[in-house]
Amino acid sequence: MPEPGRRPLKPLPDELGGTVRDFTEQLRAVFRDRTELNQRELAEALHLTKSPVSRYLNGQEVMPADTFAAFCDVAGLAPRERQRLGRLREQAAEATERERNAPDEAAEQPGQAGQPRQAGRRESPAPSVWCLPAGLHSRAGLVALVAAVAVCAGTFAVVWSGTSGTPDRAGSSAKMTADEPDSSASCRMTRVYRVMREGDILDAGRNDIGDVHTDDIFRLDEAPAGRPYRFRDYGHVAGSRTKGYVDQAKLKSLGSRCVGEGG
Repeated sequence: MPEPGRRPLKPLPDELGGTVRDFTEQLRAVFRDRTELNQRELAEALHLTKSPVSRYLNGQEVMPADTFAAFCDVAGLAPRERQRLGRLREQAAEATERERNAPDEAAEQPGQAGQPRQAGRRESPAPSVWCLPAGLHSRAGLVALVAAVAVCAGTFAVVWSGTSGTPDRAGSSAKMTADEPDSSASCRMTRVYRVMREGDILDAGRNDIGDVHTDDIFRLDEAPAGRPYRFRDYGHVAGSRTKGYVDQAKLKSLGSRCVGEGG
């Protein structure tokens, strides 16, 4: 029977497993048995909004270390209990981090002899051996070959002079554009992510200042001095001016891109 003023927690999803499920189940047990708070009251005690607390208790996100320490204080856990549950929390956080980084690791293809392949480097083809046809081994054959080469050289000189001594550089320019970013373009290289689940955007003071939505494009920005969160990245959603910290577990890496200063 749920206690008055407390709604029962939703069942954990079947796909949630491993240490993340183990930690979430024990976190829920401590919340249920060692506190008399509902989720909103617990959020106030932790100086958070209800949204992240709900995600912690439903296995959508692993509780950060600093929030976990405050939660243990609210629940009155003994040092041994806190240490045991803290180790399980660290294992769950590491498992979530490995799952988040899995797409990046799969994209890296090893080269020969176990060495990573260098971008833009291609193997040179083996040099070929040029042999004279059998008919050109005679003196007459060699004379004919020299004459043909001289005619081709004269034709090439006429074509070259018709272009004012400047060969067509369109192909070269196109290659340069494809291989190298234009140094005159006003852009910066940054990590770009796709938002996989909805969540909140927090400022350094743990205030909820906005939200991210599924399929949003999230771009990293240079974070202010200090790092208030261990498992949140600082940046903004493309097209938005709101900058803050978003939970790493909700982001899927799309790699590095050159984006405009206003993007």
